[in-house]
Amino acid sequence: MSEYAEELRELVASVAPDGTSAAGPDGAREVWESLRGLGLPRIGVPEERGGSGGALEDLLVVVGALAARGVGVPVVESSVADWVISHERPLDDSPATLVLPDGPPTAWDDTDGGTLTGEIPLVPWARDAALLVVCRPGREALLVDLRHTSVSVLPGENLAGEPRDTVLLDGTPALLVAAGPGYEAVRARLALLWSAAVAGAAHGAYLLTKTYVCERRQFGAPLTRLPAVSSGLAQMKVHLLQADAALALAREAMTAGGPDPDGAGPRVADAVAVARLTTARTATEVARTAHQLHGAMGITQEYPLHHLSRRLWAWRDAVATERDWAAALGRRAADLGETGVWTRLTMGPS
Repeated sequence: MSEYAEELRELVASVAPDGTSAAGPDGAREVWESLRGLGLPRIGVPEERGGSGGALEDLLVVVGALAARGVGVPVVESSVADWVISHERPLDDSPATLVLPDGPPTAWDDTDGGTLTGEIPLVPWARDAALLVVCRPGREALLVDLRHTSVSVLPGENLAGEPRDTVLLDGTPALLVAAGPGYEAVRARLALLWSAAVAGAAHGAYLLTKTYVCERRQFGAPLTRLPAVSSGLAQMKVHLLQADAALALAREAMTAGGPDPDGAGPRVADAVAVARLTTARTATEVARTAHQLHGAMGITQEYPLHHLSRRLWAWRDAVATERDWAAALGRRAADLGETGVWTRLTMGPS
């Protein structure tokens, strides 16, 4: 874990005390501008490229701390977009977002002066971004100026109420990010950050639930005296420990370095898939148990639990669904065979 973890958590707490501070579009933008002013979304990008320096593990701390407070701002998408762009050119003040289309969303003229025409759905925070990074399997990333006159943005949102817009392109100029990382490396980094976000939100839901059942009394005793309540808390904690362990292994695999630190080899891909599967399951179980233990209180608009549970439901399938991660991991295990899987499991993180 980062040596600056505690300082980063305190800094996040000073900007966003809880999810209510970022509730609604205006609140979210205010918190987001404060985070950008502090340079937190650009942690992990070298200072000489316009970033804030630091390491990926520092960025993971920031993502987890924000998520634990139920704050919905585009730190994951923006940080990965800036990381991709910084490989090609130094960053400026333009806010950026990123999308990995599920299928071929556009007609692409594969030349230096290429244009994009078509519809790209579910683009995070497109309405507030100036640049869009489009990453496609087997191709170089593309950079689109969302301020161009040929671009239209249709607003939409996910289950958590966060912008997931549709971008319409009509002969829009698009630049190749030729020096940028490959699709698999981008996908792995994005998935790892979403794993950290889900784990953070799950920790926040657990702490809120634990506080509630310890303070709420029934028949003259706290709710934690009831076996079903204490058992539910224990099960939540077990899922959190599993998520933290999977996240730590994926982080170690990705930050191990080597000749291609921006790459995403089989070991990184497997570790990230396990982290996504584990955190997705944690999201489902923690959200369910949190609402069960809160009872009717947990579904009220005024109570902060929904800031966490709606994000757990929305974020658990970010990048790909739990089923997709499981299928990909299963295919790799089948290709390796029994001996290969055992070797992979026993070789350690190197």
